[in-house]
Amino acid sequence: MNTSLTTYSIEQLQGMMADLINSQKETERILSEKFKETDLRFKETDLKFKETDRILSEKFKETAESFKETDKKFKEVLGELGGIGNNNGAIAEDFFGRALYNTMKIGDLEFESIDFNVRRGVKNTMAEYDIILYNATKVIVIEVKYHLQKEHLRKFYEGGLKKFRTLFPHYNKYKLYGGVAALSFEKGVIEEAEKYGFYVLTQNNKQFHIANTEGFQPKAIK
Repeated sequence: MNTSLTTYSIEQLQGMMADLINSQKETERILSEKFKETDLRFKETDLKFKETDRILSEKFKETAESFKETDKKFKEVLGELGGIGNNNGAIAEDFFGRALYNTMKIGDLEFESIDFNVRRGVKNTMAEYDIILYNATKVIVIEVKYHLQKEHLRKFYEGGLKKFRTLFPHYNKYKLYGGVAALSFEKGVIEEAEKYGFYVLTQNNKQFHIANTEGFQPKAIK
């Protein structure tokens, strides 16, 4: 078998080595440029992230300021509405106070004296009463609201009437009655008030009107 061997001259080997070296250098140059491009892209992306973060941060600050301004306006509106509610309550109290003072009578009950906006405390018990009318044997306490709701009835009964004899023991032998007065009513509140035995008063032109159902009889509070 014949075996042929290729022999290179020193010049050829040196040329091949030079080619390999140049090829390696070109590869390194290409890789270096690619690395530079990649690094530049990373830097550009990082800058974009930072810019996005800055924009979002500014937007969050603007939103927070907007929320603060909205909250401020909301509180201002609530304050105005509260003022309107308080004013309406004062109007109702003034109307019913004057009307009862001029008549000194509710239904078949006649009275000799009247008190307004009474606040009294005894030890750990305290209550406020809008209107109280008295005679020699009977007392009636009137709770006044601009718009009467069912929840007001429970609070009036438990927070006012049930404390009355404790706060005014000199009236313990008197018959105690309750009444509510308002310029407007929640649906069904008159019927609910009658379950407590309360008189229900409302406005009728410049006088008050008893709004209880026909045949209603007040119940003395025990």
